[in-house]
Amino acid sequence: MPEEVINICDENMKGLGTATKSLAHKTGLWHESIHCWIVRPTASGGALLFQKRGSDKTLFPDYLDITAAGHYVAGEEVSAGVREIAEELGLDVAFEDLTPLGIKIDLGKTENVLNREFCHVFIYSDDRPPGSYNLDVSEVEGLVEVGIGDGLGLFSGERDDVVARGIEWDRGKTEWVEIERRISVDSFIPRIDPYYYKMFINAKSFLAGDRYLAV
Repeated sequence: MPEEVINICDENMKGLGTATKSLAHKTGLWHESIHCWIVRPTASGGALLFQKRGSDKTLFPDYLDITAAGHYVAGEEVSAGVREIAEELGLDVAFEDLTPLGIKIDLGKTENVLNREFCHVFIYSDDRPPGSYNLDVSEVEGLVEVGIGDGLGLFSGERDDVVARGIEWDRGKTEWVEIERRISVDSFIPRIDPYYYKMFINAKSFLAGDRYLAV
């Protein structure tokens, strides 16, 4: 299978051409990605959905992260990012129905990866529970929701843990099973900025009808 080729850019998001994704991550080339957060309206104030990364992922296996996210392949426009939502969640969304929150600069370094990304962040409302999505198990091994009030308490430091509910792929049974477990801030991919905290704040405002939102 040919390696994925992505657009690369400089520190000002000016296009510089293309490179393989592995080279971009190895050498720290700036590139673009999409983050789509799904918020579910509920009687208790709403919930934010998180995907559980696969246990065989090289980086942060089994950690919780953005509902749907991915890189733009070479030549794609920002609007083409809805492809990632369809691939990971089985959810077809029109780009015009996403609410933009701006661009997040994502920086991170591990032993083998130097990641420098401009992330186009969007939020979207869907009233379906996690078990209603058609997840691609090769990309996502779980989908859980965390109540907005719980998330604000967790990432503000007021609470040590909260309950997450959703589905998870059971490799032994080779089927999706419902789960309910306690999670802490250590259950999420670590980031240097309070990204998750900001997204719970945005989710609360979004459900209240506020459209003045930003990451």
